[in-house]
Amino acid sequence: MASQGAIERKLAREIAARKQAELLLEQKSLELYEANEQLNLVLSELKRQTHIDLHKLQFEEQINETLLYFGRAFLGRTLDDGLLASLLERLDTSSALRHAGIFLACETVLTVKANQFGSSNTKSTETIKPFAVWQESQLSLPLEVDHQIVGELSVEVVDQDIDAEFIVSQLRLIADLLCSAINRQIILTSNQQARARAEESEKATKEFVAMINHELRTPLNGLLGSAELLSDTPLDEEQRTFLSNLTHSGELLRHIINDILDFSKMSAGMMQLIPSQFALADLTGMLDSVFVNRALDKGINFHIDCSKKVPANLEGDFDRLCQILINVIGNAIKFTIEGGVSVAIEWKSGKLNVQVKDTGLGIPKEAQALLFNPFVQADRTAKRKFEGTGLGLAICKNLVELMDGEIGFSSQEGVGTQFNIVIPLNIPKVQKKQHKNHTKKVEKQLDTLSILVVDDIRMNQVIFNQMMRKISIVPDIANNGKEAINSVSERDYDIIFMDCRMPEMDGFEATEFLRGQKYTKPIIALTAGTTLEEREKCIQSGMDDILSKPYTAKELKLMIEKWV
Repeated sequence: MASQGAIERKLAREIAARKQAELLLEQKSLELYEANEQLNLVLSELKRQTHIDLHKLQFEEQINETLLYFGRAFLGRTLDDGLLASLLERLDTSSALRHAGIFLACETVLTVKANQFGSSNTKSTETIKPFAVWQESQLSLPLEVDHQIVGELSVEVVDQDIDAEFIVSQLRLIADLLCSAINRQIILTSNQQARARAEESEKATKEFVAMINHELRTPLNGLLGSAELLSDTPLDEEQRTFLSNLTHSGELLRHIINDILDFSKMSAGMMQLIPSQFALADLTGMLDSVFVNRALDKGINFHIDCSKKVPANLEGDFDRLCQILINVIGNAIKFTIEGGVSVAIEWKSGKLNVQVKDTGLGIPKEAQALLFNPFVQADRTAKRKFEGTGLGLAICKNLVELMDGEIGFSSQEGVGTQFNIVIPLNIPKVQKKQHKNHTKKVEKQLDTLSILVVDDIRMNQVIFNQMMRKISIVPDIANNGKEAINSVSERDYDIIFMDCRMPEMDGFEATEFLRGQKYTKPIIALTAGTTLEEREKCIQSGMDDILSKPYTAKELKLMIEKWV
């Protein structure tokens, strides 16, 4: 019995141990199952996150490629409808986006004709919010230039795995690039318009100066030409006085017109130099002819002292050089009551040095600082004794600076003034040969010449005709370019004097036509134009030389002698 009881107890212990082992096994299996489930959950989340990251990375790469491509395109091309449409096509190729659209306010960019592109349904900037707006899967971003909303970028987001904030941040880069391109195009268009306006204004200014030049000089040619012709007729003393007054007023008017027109050119940046070779003797001879008698009339001395070191021939703008010296010397004589005016001409280091010294009134200290300013005169009172525009010295300074020279002065009131002018000039490599006077030989030939003058102004025709009669020539007259062409077809002329501005056909067209018909004889421009552009136009059309209005009978004769 005792043995059986021991066996039963042993069996009971084994059963209990087995149950405990089974319970432990069940517990461990449950723990293992739970761990496996947790692992599966972690793996699933890891797979999902990896999928999101891949989509996010792919989207970011697509946006970066778009930014790179269109960043270059916007810099290299004009922003237009085609470029905007191309940008939307690129956005639609993204796996995360579709139905991209752009709205631009009308006339924001003049090079863009439409205001809606792609799938945009926006009608006005008033409905656009100044921040990103989501409407379900539709995202809208404002386009802002200079703190002003000018349009909108809109897309539909089809990839819900990518974080919304990330999509907004990436598309904002596209919107910023588009805003920069819009702003750049606005600036470029504005600059182009400003440049076009400036060019149009410059063109209008040049045309105005040319027109005024012609309209003022043409009647002046008639006035001074008539006075010159009248001086060769029998006149009594009273008539001579009237003629002298007329001539003086005409010359004063010419001086004023020249000053005003030159100042207009100077203000418009149109002042230009026309260099040529000239003789020093021509310069000093011109100054003597202009000022010797004027000084004698005032009872003062006038003297030119020219150094032997000054080259006999020089190269520069002779007319403008004369204008500078005539203005300065003319002022010296004007303001000198007694004593005299002396001119010293020297050559130093490739520059012409001219000193003009007078014993005149002198310049008050308060006026000296402003003397080269336009419309400034030493005596501005209503009782001033000396006439003038106050533009002469301002123009002189501009011309001297245009020649890379210098002009200055020293003055003492009641003692006198000295002007110092330094102008760089070239010495021509080939010196002009000095020809002996052969006037008599030329004069014998002049009356055999056939000359045609083409001018639409009756007064100019009369003046030209009378000047020609002085040298026994009766010219033919044509009123415009068409008549000139007809006249040339009927007669062979030795020389043609051609006005530039005429109705029906101007002098430029007529000259080009005649040159095209193999007419080789000299054609001389009769023009009031003084700009380099107008002179070049004369030469380009086929004209050989230019006789500027108003001209004298002497200048006309010299021009004929030069070309026959």
